[in-house]
Amino acid sequence: MLIKEYGDKNGKAVLCVPGVFMAAECFRRLAEELPEYRMVCVTLDGFHPDSDEFESLEQQTEKLVHMLQDRGTTDFELVIGLSMGTIFAVRLAKHPSLHIKKLLLDGAVNFYRSKYKPVVHAAIYLIFSYFMKTSGDKERSIRDLGKVYGGDWPEIQYICRTSLTKPSLRVIAKLLADYKLEPGVTQPMYLLYGGDEDNVQTNSKVVKELYPDAKISVKPGYNHLAFLNREPVEYGKIVRKILDR
Repeated sequence: MLIKEYGDKNGKAVLCVPGVFMAAECFRRLAEELPEYRMVCVTLDGFHPDSDEFESLEQQTEKLVHMLQDRGTTDFELVIGLSMGTIFAVRLAKHPSLHIKKLLLDGAVNFYRSKYKPVVHAAIYLIFSYFMKTSGDKERSIRDLGKVYGGDWPEIQYICRTSLTKPSLRVIAKLLADYKLEPGVTQPMYLLYGGDEDNVQTNSKVVKELYPDAKISVKPGYNHLAFLNREPVEYGKIVRKILDR
């Protein structure tokens, strides 16, 4: 696990947790829009060269908390979770060692446990395995990623894909298939989805049942995390409004 910081080291802290095949560097452009904040950005185990294995949600959460404690940074104005990072954001919001004021959850990871869980598990595993297998051709892999994401994301994601191991993949696939949105978060919660993502309506219903005061926004015409990637200036404006509330 790695932590990379951007912005003002003396500023109020924002914790950024990415999803699958993503790294701390995916938040660089957003950090440029919020220069007065201390942007503490994470690369989870499994997604960088020579990393430890991704053992479990619990192990990764505790490891991250200990790393934050070692840095003397446990108070956060906001936690931004992307895709699988939304699961971590929810877990971190309830952690007794951290003080977190608000959550921004971006990306339609399933917040419900499907009755077809084995099928979902197998599908996630096979899809991610394909991504890892086809990353052997670097130029093609980066070119294909560039059809969805711009800037430096394709190269960052290529490194993440080539770093993931089969044992870590098995754990991650099971986590994504098994997860169900947890109760108990008391902080204000903001959710952002691309209009072209799957499960937006179902997810929104699950969120509202548990957290009726949560604010949900949908950006038409964007797919998974593409709004952050394609429109970092506008995304920064949204984050600033949340921080200022």
